[in-house]
Amino acid sequence: MLIHQKLSEKLIPILISLSVLGYLSIRGITNAITIGLAFLGLWVWVRNYQNINNIVGLKKLVIIAIASGSLLIATLLSQIFKNPFQISSFDGPSRIFIGFFIFILLYQTRKKWLEILSIVLPISLVLLCLNLLFIDQNYISNWGGRYASYFVDPNTLGGQTAILSILCLSLLFYKFNQPMVYQINLLIGSMSGFIVMFQSQSRGGWLAFAAMLICLSFLQYKSIKKIFQENRNRFTFFIIILITFFFGFLLFNYDQFLSRLNPISAEISLWKDSSQNLGQTAVGARLGMWEVSFLLIQESPLFGFGEQNLRDSILSLSEKIPVYLNEPLAILIGTGPHSDILAKLLANGLFGFVAYMATLGGPAYLFFNSLKHANHKSAQAAANLGLIYICGLFFCGLFNETLSLKYLCSFYAMMVAILLASALSIDPATQNEPQ
Repeated sequence: MLIHQKLSEKLIPILISLSVLGYLSIRGITNAITIGLAFLGLWVWVRNYQNINNIVGLKKLVIIAIASGSLLIATLLSQIFKNPFQISSFDGPSRIFIGFFIFILLYQTRKKWLEILSIVLPISLVLLCLNLLFIDQNYISNWGGRYASYFVDPNTLGGQTAILSILCLSLLFYKFNQPMVYQINLLIGSMSGFIVMFQSQSRGGWLAFAAMLICLSFLQYKSIKKIFQENRNRFTFFIIILITFFFGFLLFNYDQFLSRLNPISAEISLWKDSSQNLGQTAVGARLGMWEVSFLLIQESPLFGFGEQNLRDSILSLSEKIPVYLNEPLAILIGTGPHSDILAKLLANGLFGFVAYMATLGGPAYLFFNSLKHANHKSAQAAANLGLIYICGLFFCGLFNETLSLKYLCSFYAMMVAILLASALSIDPATQNEPQ
């Protein structure tokens, strides 16, 4: 192996596991581990550049490099040609960029990363759920009963747990021929993630959950059908548990569910009527912020306003904003537009939008390509997980900023690296594994 055997067999899997376990529970752990893994990956890359190029393939490496560095380049171009230099604007994009080196590291070590993920991912959701149910009640009170932690707001928590819950469900089907303890772990993890997602009351997270469930059904239809034919009794048992849990939980929380859905129509009407009270409703405020964003983007469509210069730029253009949008404008200045696409357009203009689409589209292309050509079960499973993950991030990003904060970007970089390393490589120990 290209790095010390003990390092690859012990330390790196432990670091990956700790990063996943503490992602939404321990502030800073994902950032720190991502940076550490990236330095190891850089060392491997420098020492074995030509060999890695030959093994992975130049085309794939270029796509991964472009996807990893596109937001960093867009931020740099925006500051070179228009906006003031702000080093903090590179925090998120730099975390995504170093995911390239994490991919190199994980690809070279050739561990069974999906096996590790299938164990630690559900455990992390169970621990998070138990923590919010019985320990961190203060932060829930601060958000009016919505689940949140000391560094994760309800919207982000709802979106991320929706994604992780569906990933557990996808892994459940992948591990269906394994001992039942794996499946029970994934089942409980998926249900725990669903509980946190629901109790965060993030409607964007709910929508992302539904979109990913459809994506999972479409991508894994054949494998699910095969599982049903080969393990009819066990499959029926798990499906009954899932359906009973989901509908039972929704029935038990029916009033809370309706309290989040019923006001949507009235809140949209407030926005359509140009009401002065937009800022007093969640949907109205968000639609108002999006309208303000589109008005502002027209003033600087190519390079945007920069992240740190956004407040001053917006205030200088406030006369062009209709009066009824003043409150949404104030919210936007304080919290951002609550949309990844609009956030990138405001910060870096058209370059930011193209970079954002490349960040998600590059891995999605490789996952889709791997899904079509992979002749190995673990590679196909990783490709499925990757496409479901990208789908979830995109839908969450429509209603919240999912690639902005450092820990979110760090986790994205690490997850994409894990899934790409699994989808693009075959572990020699499993060459004869049946599909």
